[in-house]
Amino acid sequence: MSYQPCRWYDPYPRLAFALKLLYLAPGAMRLTVARQIQRFLVEQWDTPQVRKVLQEIRVKANGNRWYDQDQETAQTVELLKNSPDFLKSRVAENMLQLLMVESA
Repeated sequence: MSYQPCRWYDPYPRLAFALKLLYLAPGAMRLTVARQIQRFLVEQWDTPQVRKVLQEIRVKANGNRWYDQDQETAQTVELLKNSPDFLKSRVAENMLQLLMVESA
């Protein structure tokens, strides 16, 4: 039996770990980190696709996923999901570092 990833971030173990920590973080910390990661993504990947993703997530209703409960966190995760692979690894490192700083 082979392993089949079921979530979009499963092929990126470091990112999956960072997202799990973000999920477990208190609400205020989660929001702070999500805002900083979103700003980083927009700076590093400023294309029409970014604006399209942000617009699409604004019109979506709250879903059942943990990150859908907050608009900014949902936007950040959707941007991350649609970002190029090289940004996913950089965001994972940045997110882990931000979570460590925020928890200290």
